[in-house]
Amino acid sequence: NSLATSRLTVPVLWDTKTDSIVSNDSWTIVKMMSMAFAALGKPLSETAALMSVNSSGYPTLVPDDQQGFLDSHQGGLYNALLNGVYKAGLGLMKNHEIECEPVLVARKEVYDKLSEVDDLLSKQRFLLGDKITAPDVRLAMTLFRWDAAYRKAFILLEGRGGILVGDGYPNLKAYLRDLYVVMEPVVDFRAIRQYYRIRQSVAKAFARSQGENSEDKRKEDLCPLPDLHEIIASAEEPAGERPRAVIR
Repeated sequence: NSLATSRLTVPVLWDTKTDSIVSNDSWTIVKMMSMAFAALGKPLSETAALMSVNSSGYPTLVPDDQQGFLDSHQGGLYNALLNGVYKAGLGLMKNHEIECEPVLVARKEVYDKLSEVDDLLSKQRFLLGDKITAPDVRLAMTLFRWDAAYRKAFILLEGRGGILVGDGYPNLKAYLRDLYVVMEPVVDFRAIRQYYRIRQSVAKAFARSQGENSEDKRKEDLCPLPDLHEIIASAEEPAGERPRAVIR
């Protein structure tokens, strides 16, 4: 619609028959694809072996008997970590506020959740046991961005350091290496690194939206780009022996 003035967001699930949006909520879309469209999925055999099957016998990321628990688990992850990194970086993206109270609170929540999940994964292979579920996929995509983008783009330099780079989160590192075997085709570290370089432009856009002269905003000294060779080499390392657990 060339006359639209609303903000654009992704992802969007679009109904081509009614020309309307079904949903723009990523968690809702993941569940729809994993449940209503499970029969259309064709995961590789090694990936399917790590997934549960639904009542019709199709591999799924949302087991029939786990839907309520998945929603609850996903909510905690989303608030503290998946969306938490953006809350921690919001002030920085808007007007270079890196020490205001909401940002400091969000940072602490991010670090606390990382430590909590690292401890959990010392006891079991995936978030809910020995099968990959939808929260694992969503968490993994956030964690793959940690070293390549989030830490420096959003000044998340405390906590225990990097995940794939460094030894502060040994169980998260093994978890990511484990998942990278099946997720490598959809993880583009170069695109991840470059995308989060746009925050300098975001700061200028925010200034303009507030009626300020964006050229008066001082230029940020961007952190050096992370070494993707080191990050990718770490992701490709064997995960080593992982815990085995029964799904809750």
